[in-house]
Amino acid sequence: MTSTDERVELLAEEDAQKRHRSVDVLCVDDEEALRRWGERLLRQHGYSCESARDAVEARAHLRAVRYSLVLLDVNLPGESGLALLEHIRTDYPETAVVMLTGEDDLDLAMSAIEQGAYGYLVKPVGAGEVLINVANALHRRARERQNERQLHDLRAAVQNRSRQLDEALQELQLSHGQVWASQAETIFRLARLVEFRDEETGHHIQRMSSYCEILARKLGLSAEHCELLRLASQLHDVGKVAIPDTILLKPGLLTREERTTIETHAQIGYEMLAGSTAEVVRMGAVIARTHQEHWDGGGYPFSIAGDEIPLEGRVAAVADVFDALTSTRVYRPAFPVRTAIETMQGERGTHFDPALLDAFVEVLPKLELVRRTYGE
Repeated sequence: MTSTDERVELLAEEDAQKRHRSVDVLCVDDEEALRRWGERLLRQHGYSCESARDAVEARAHLRAVRYSLVLLDVNLPGESGLALLEHIRTDYPETAVVMLTGEDDLDLAMSAIEQGAYGYLVKPVGAGEVLINVANALHRRARERQNERQLHDLRAAVQNRSRQLDEALQELQLSHGQVWASQAETIFRLARLVEFRDEETGHHIQRMSSYCEILARKLGLSAEHCELLRLASQLHDVGKVAIPDTILLKPGLLTREERTTIETHAQIGYEMLAGSTAEVVRMGAVIARTHQEHWDGGGYPFSIAGDEIPLEGRVAAVADVFDALTSTRVYRPAFPVRTAIETMQGERGTHFDPALLDAFVEVLPKLELVRRTYGE
């Protein structure tokens, strides 16, 4: 009789020609009739399929072929299905696994799910049940792999753009003798590293920062503070270097996962800017972190409320939303100014500091002059 080791060597040699080939499903079950039924069913519905009678054959197949999914019996001769599941999740993480068993055991099911199984079926199983679970598992794994690729691209983009940001930030370590004009130019270039996608976005930086300065003057802040706020507010969205264009420029509603991703830009922006020796960059860090907080505590990233939100963040929140509403976006046209103001007044005391919003409305003629200057 052939030993287990010899079987492994023979199977590996037989499968050597299959290497680098991709197959949709591997059925692993010691019941030949069930294996053959599963193969026929899956092939009839467009899947490529192979089978193995135990863990030894399954391991040999896995070494030679890329499988999208393994349909795996829990009770196998020799090595158990759960042990093989652990091996697959460790050595072939790109492969999804759906378990089958003749035991309707909740503890066993939970153990399989906790080890990474994508589904758990109790025999006897119907054709529809198998097909639905296979389709769901393959769809879920495809989404996971897409998310993994996006995360990889995201990290690469962050590293690349962060290098550019670091170079620009170094220019902000200015001596006391250097002039504001030099800082203003560098700040604007730094902000444009994020918002390089089109000319309209550059105008957003100019309009939004001008609105901040006008509102700050209305509040009676010093001329120096107003100018500092104008410059620093240009960095409010610097954290968006970490957000993929597929989300930022999506012409429609964001999914919950996409919304969660885009909300990370506030904290990311803060971490990029915090600790600078330049006062304007330190203020930019505060604005980046807090311009999405709401007066009633319903914002992000920390859900702080009222006067806990720094004044600069509250000012930037009003200016940013006004410009967003009155500007054309990939998912909607611009709102008329009056409609935008009415919309914002509907969130007075919830999204916006009531006193700041009232002051903002009072300087509306100056805001409209800025809009005409930088385009609507």
